[in-house]
Amino acid sequence: MSRFCRKYGYIGLFAINALLLYVYLFKARVIPLGWDTQFHLNRIEELYRSIQSGYLFSSTGTYTFSSIGLAINRFYPYLFLYLFALLRFILDPIVAYNLGCFLLTLASLLISYFSIKSLTNSKKTAFLFSILYNNSGYLLLQISMRGDIAEYIALLLLPLIFLGGERIFDSWSQQWLWLPIGMVLVCYTHILSVILFAFFLGCVYLLEYKQINLLVVKRLIISVGITILFCLPLLITMLRAREKASVIVPIVPDVLINEAVSPSSLLYNSLNNASPNSLLDVNLGLVIVLAGITGVVAFRLRNRELRIIESLGILFIFWATNLFPWFIFQNTPLHVIQFPWRFLGLATFCFSLVLAELCSRKPRWLIGLMAFLICMISFTYMHQYLYNSPAVQKISNDSDYERVSTSAVYTDYMPTETLKGMDHAKVFRSELDVHKHIANVNGCQVKLPQKSIVPKYNAIQYRVTGLEKGKTSRVVLPVLNYGENHSTHGIKTQVSARGETVVTFVPKGSTQLIEVYVK
Repeated sequence: MSRFCRKYGYIGLFAINALLLYVYLFKARVIPLGWDTQFHLNRIEELYRSIQSGYLFSSTGTYTFSSIGLAINRFYPYLFLYLFALLRFILDPIVAYNLGCFLLTLASLLISYFSIKSLTNSKKTAFLFSILYNNSGYLLLQISMRGDIAEYIALLLLPLIFLGGERIFDSWSQQWLWLPIGMVLVCYTHILSVILFAFFLGCVYLLEYKQINLLVVKRLIISVGITILFCLPLLITMLRAREKASVIVPIVPDVLINEAVSPSSLLYNSLNNASPNSLLDVNLGLVIVLAGITGVVAFRLRNRELRIIESLGILFIFWATNLFPWFIFQNTPLHVIQFPWRFLGLATFCFSLVLAELCSRKPRWLIGLMAFLICMISFTYMHQYLYNSPAVQKISNDSDYERVSTSAVYTDYMPTETLKGMDHAKVFRSELDVHKHIANVNGCQVKLPQKSIVPKYNAIQYRVTGLEKGKTSRVVLPVLNYGENHSTHGIKTQVSARGETVVTFVPKGSTQLIEVYVK
């Protein structure tokens, strides 16, 4: 029995930790709607309905995102969403989503433990790191108020990438292969995180430049090559989607400097372990702030690696705030980061690792006590978020889920012409005519009733009335056109001035069924 506990005890503790984070969600049977929850629910539902229709790959925004043919799943990878889509086939949609998040959190705890144990050869260090990292304010934010499961999945793979990145210096280890494997998986989850994680490793290598030799360079080149090779299908899909039409890149409502957090609010909200109510309230959480402060002890030690990681953690905090002159980079490729506070995820990793290493020689009972207190803090955080956040709307039944998971209003990745002449920031997530299903039938604006719109896999069927038999009709349908939409025989299609689909045909009666194939 004692051997079994020593071997599998940590797994049991991680399962309990994950359950504590989701127990109230399971009990209440709700999905709280965070900032991006609806976005990802629509992506999941699009994939689920595509599989339900007999196809392996996701349709192009015909079932969800207001059924306007918004090609989000072409530009936003969805590999890990298969977990949620498959759970939808066997479980209630609300339970399926929460169970999917629970399984991801459990996987994150296990991946963190495996990665740091492989790196340090210390079970205590790995256990404490896993508890610190996965109960941190920034990671909890992703599965609560922010509702960004894509970035959460990327962050759960960061320890694995770091393991590979460090093992690249070890000529006898093959664990450096976790670097390209992890990067490929992140690429199929959240492309922006690939850039952030590569930047993180670049900083580490810059500070460890004396250890770089021919073998390290060779392994880095191989890692880049593997990542590019396995991500080619994704990159080709994106490039083909933009071949005939330019698209709107994800919009940031404000300039970078205004999206960075202020040092005072970062410290205040972190010490209060607050669940953010706005983008400028994003924080590290109490535990990681204390870990970062305690980690300063590393500068008194001879362990160069710990000093480097702690220094990078502090540097990432600086970059997350408006102390850094982000306005200089407003019109540069760095604008793609959207929110400078994304560096808090990297800082969380650094501070968690440093504190776990500093406590590696502490007695087991102290490690256990720390883990217990951390879990209680995160347990309270999730309870407060669910029950004491009046601004958080919740999905509590299947009809709510059906409505929310199909009706998301987004302007990201639309054809550029759709927002021509508009202020992109002002109409960000605004309901346009295309979202309202307003068609133009022979020069007249007509709102199409929901029952006249039938979404299919990569196609939408419209029932248009009020036509004149035998007379050529021109109809602008509320379905986005990236340059390759087409219809059935006898119906000509083209792109409208607003990036929608124009169909020209001669109706055989006052009512015509028009099927537009979205590509």
